[in-house]
Amino acid sequence: MDRYALVIGISQYEGMDALTKPAGDAIALAQVLTQAGWRVTCLSDRVTYEVLENALKTFLERQAARQDALIYFTGHGFTVEESEDDRRGYLAMSDCTIDFEKGAIVSQRRGLSFTRLNGLIGRAQLSSLVVLLDCCHGGLFVEDGLVKRSFQASPDQNFCWIAACRSFQQAYARGSESHSLFTGALLAGLRAGGEVTVLSVLRSVNAAFKQLALQEPIYIGAGKDIPLISPVSQNVAPIVNSVNPYQGLRAFTSETRQFFFGRDREIQTLVQKVQDCKFVAVIGASGSGKSSVVRAGLIPRLEELGWRVLPVMMPGTDPIAALQSSIDSLEDSTENTLLVVDQFEEVFTLCRDRSEQSKFIQALMNLKLRVVVTMRADFVEACLADGALTRSIQADAVYLGPMMGEALEAAIEQPAIVQGATLQPKLLAQILQDVAEEENCLPLLEFALFELWERRAGAELTFDSYRKLEGLAGALNAHADEIYKQLAIQKREHWVKRVMLRLVRTGEGTKDTRQRQYKAELLEMAKDDIERESIEAVINALVNGRLLVSDRVDHQDVIDLSHEALMRSWKRLVTWREGDRELRRIVDAIVDAKRKWIEQGKKRRDLLEGRLLKDAGRLLKDAPAEVFGAKGFIRKSLWVRRSELAGLLVIPVLVLGLPTEYFWREEVVRQDYDRIERLGNGSQGERAAVINLAGGCWAKEYEVIPEYFRERVVGNCRSLDSANLSGASLDSTNLSGARLMGANLSDARLELANLSDARLIVANLSGASFDHANLSGAKLASANLSGTSFDHANLSGASLNRTNLSGASLDHANLSGASFDGTNLENVQFNCFEYKDQNKQTIRECPNLKDIKWDKNTNWKNIKGWETVENIPPALKQQLGLR
Repeated sequence: MDRYALVIGISQYEGMDALTKPAGDAIALAQVLTQAGWRVTCLSDRVTYEVLENALKTFLERQAARQDALIYFTGHGFTVEESEDDRRGYLAMSDCTIDFEKGAIVSQRRGLSFTRLNGLIGRAQLSSLVVLLDCCHGGLFVEDGLVKRSFQASPDQNFCWIAACRSFQQAYARGSESHSLFTGALLAGLRAGGEVTVLSVLRSVNAAFKQLALQEPIYIGAGKDIPLISPVSQNVAPIVNSVNPYQGLRAFTSETRQFFFGRDREIQTLVQKVQDCKFVAVIGASGSGKSSVVRAGLIPRLEELGWRVLPVMMPGTDPIAALQSSIDSLEDSTENTLLVVDQFEEVFTLCRDRSEQSKFIQALMNLKLRVVVTMRADFVEACLADGALTRSIQADAVYLGPMMGEALEAAIEQPAIVQGATLQPKLLAQILQDVAEEENCLPLLEFALFELWERRAGAELTFDSYRKLEGLAGALNAHADEIYKQLAIQKREHWVKRVMLRLVRTGEGTKDTRQRQYKAELLEMAKDDIERESIEAVINALVNGRLLVSDRVDHQDVIDLSHEALMRSWKRLVTWREGDRELRRIVDAIVDAKRKWIEQGKKRRDLLEGRLLKDAGRLLKDAPAEVFGAKGFIRKSLWVRRSELAGLLVIPVLVLGLPTEYFWREEVVRQDYDRIERLGNGSQGERAAVINLAGGCWAKEYEVIPEYFRERVVGNCRSLDSANLSGASLDSTNLSGARLMGANLSDARLELANLSDARLIVANLSGASFDHANLSGAKLASANLSGTSFDHANLSGASLNRTNLSGASLDHANLSGASFDGTNLENVQFNCFEYKDQNKQTIRECPNLKDIKWDKNTNWKNIKGWETVENIPPALKQQLGLR
């Protein structure tokens, strides 16, 4: 017969004092019971009334039906004086509130009454029940006889109830001790060794309290003594389940949740967040276990509470299509429905189209269901370009820190114990020491434990095996090198390098990420059937060696790194990544462009052009192996663009007789792009390059004039999308109509600059100075404008939808006709400006909000200087309660 336990420890309260012991007490008890073979559901730290009631119903009516059951609660307990002769007991949930009158509690909200608990237990069909209450006034349930009325004993039905104190007493804890008085004695009794029963635990608890007058534990029971922990015979070898409970580099999932330990607090926090918030981001460093917490912790817990969880999705190269595929099965009702987006950073690393990124994020934020995303912490900055996403992260994100203490020990030990094995004490001590010295090493830890399980001596994981593995850092490196050497014997080592690097997205500096690839695309690297066979053999060997994983997406095989930890811990791969970074960034961009060209129906407009086409042509000549799979796409792009150029050159040849002039001009453009990348730091060379590239955009309105002639006469109008212009000195420049989508202009100086009708969508303008600048008609949607100075700037008619303007200065800014849908204006500063004219008359000019547009998602909190603003629309005044 199976044994089930529901363990609750509540430390956080909204209407009562927080407690320091309950969450840790609950986790410690859950670990002891799990080790003894109980199937444990643990709710800790913050638990609301709704969560607990649903958990109790699920536990009593489904999980523990006709089985042995144990319920443990620790947290606040209290009594309510309903009348002079009617006193009722309650267990306090995190969202419980109470009302006092003359020093006594006279009413409460969202507390679980003993009467309600009595009803739930009375309807349950259990083989046996043990209830342990470590809370003030817990004895009221026993003393009022509620237990007897709710549970009728019979020869096949046993129960007991132990409360930490009498109905008129409080339950205590010493600050110097790890656990409360009652739970400390309870744990000591359970850990006594040999067979442990309810009565033996009770004797241990009574002995601990014999000399204490603070509180008196109370007990009631019927039927037979109930065993809690059964001893393992010393003469019989323990039965070990051969299934490896450790996951190597793979995330834990719902199917392996029985082996997932150490994150109970974080899981409960997530459960509560999902119930309270529409969009929750789980943020942590690479290697912190984000995917496992959600897949093996949150999802099963919500499903136990009756939620519907849609298939987990990852954004990939086409996040909108991936989202549509995930929600296709969604019915009309979205209540208690969750969508999980794992590896959310793929929106920025694999999808290079900024407009597609923005569309996907908005679609996700607008879903009528709950959404949880997991994301690496180093990609939070990329999210700040979207105002709504920024606000959601600021308000509702759950940050996943390192696993420590008892939680870490449980993650290491408990999976082995569940399978009937143990770790040598010396081994556990060494692993804990190594983890403390290695940052964000959960994947390395899990991989080393996987290997230790495979090398175990009977039912024991040994220190000697761990030493031979070379510890946490060495285990993965040695394993990967061994696979590499086996493939090198087969003369296939160069394909290992090429396959692994194709699965890495090369970032700026060293911020690389993994990128999934269709197996068919990897096989396109082959020139013939022999090379194709070699690539396939390498992929299979790496998958079998657990360095790569293979999955089916849209009826195609998809290959991925098992974990990003490989990029840091396999020294050979680290060396590969450090070489030829610029070449690999170009190859990534070409592959992305080819994929988009195919997905969009092979349209002419999606072929390569500009600088990327030049780079692709160079690689086709100098390093054809690197772009072998895209050679047809590159050649078609070259042919089409050259044919376009030929048509364009007909007029210059006839009129100017200087066809080479075009090529000279393009070489100058290329040099200007290089100067922006190479110089930076606000240099004059960078400023000149920007003006050379985009100084002629103001004339785009003259579309009747061919672009070639227009640029030759008034200056170039080339894209500065995604350009790094951080700290650039661009005061008084004319960039009217320029393309600066996604550009980094943080801390740039643009005083008196003309940016009218410029496209600055998704740009980073944080900390930049636009004082006296002309931004009329500019497109700034989803840009990051936090802390930006717009003093005296002209923003009339500008699109500021979904931008982050928090903390920006808008003194005397003209915002008439601007659009602020979904914009974050929190802590914005408005002020008037006074000066003397030629006649020494005082002139006062103030911010102007005439005819602006906004919506319900616009954030107007903590605006400073409303009294100085002119032409505030009446509807906005009414909305904000302004006079």
